[in-house]
Amino acid sequence: MVLAYLRAHAIRIGYAAIGVLVFFAFLIATFPYTDTLTNLLAPMGLRLSSRDQGVSFPFGIRMDGVMLDSPADGRALFQSDTMRVTPALLSWLMGSPGVKINADAYGGSFDLHARRHGDATELSFSGSDLHLEKYPGLPAMGVNLSGIVSGDGNVYLSQNDLDADHGMLHVSASDASYRIFAGTPPLKLGDLTAIVKLDNGKLTIEQVEGHGGDLTISGRGVIQLDPNLPDSEVAIKFQLATTPVGHERLGFLLNFLPHPPNGTPYLLHGTLASPGLS
Repeated sequence: MVLAYLRAHAIRIGYAAIGVLVFFAFLIATFPYTDTLTNLLAPMGLRLSSRDQGVSFPFGIRMDGVMLDSPADGRALFQSDTMRVTPALLSWLMGSPGVKINADAYGGSFDLHARRHGDATELSFSGSDLHLEKYPGLPAMGVNLSGIVSGDGNVYLSQNDLDADHGMLHVSASDASYRIFAGTPPLKLGDLTAIVKLDNGKLTIEQVEGHGGDLTISGRGVIQLDPNLPDSEVAIKFQLATTPVGHERLGFLLNFLPHPPNGTPYLLHGTLASPGLS
């Protein structure tokens, strides 16, 4: 019966299929990529630029030499040699234009789904095999951190209300290390995992664990965010323990700690711009 129906209505079904394809082809061809990206970035005060762009088969655009920065201070926050942008058609049909982004970045890959929600932007993202030493933003802040990072999360960012922002991030790093002073051996952090929650204007570090390096680390705490990020207040409690090899390698560097690594926790306090350790 079904086959008979299909044979009897083959022409109508064919026209309907062609109509659907033409409809989606029209949506894809006329999708406002530039306006959508601009609107998505507006609540975060960011801008996106590229050296070149072209069509990406079967639909979407390819952007080369991509840079995401802050117009306020010109800081580059993200760079990619090649990025592919495709429309999130379902969210667009629902009246909240969105995009899906796939980027090659820092030796790994980064995927992002973004859509506008009122005066805010909703983001869901994942990254894999991102090499920290290839990210220029860390040395610019005086942070000599290396390792291979993967993670995923989601976040809701409003335009003018820091307390309305919320989200969650899961991140892991392997073969991580940190050079405290130039010319000194790097501190091997090994494998790290962290769970971070954003809510009510604060970042809550629900868990951070590290093992397999010179130190084992376990901690949690809060960063109370300020519109001027360096003024954000920090309160993070953590415990350290050195391995025998780590104790030998670090040597005199351990003397800079308030007390030797043992069962007594440390407290990182102050602001991001001027932290203290006790």
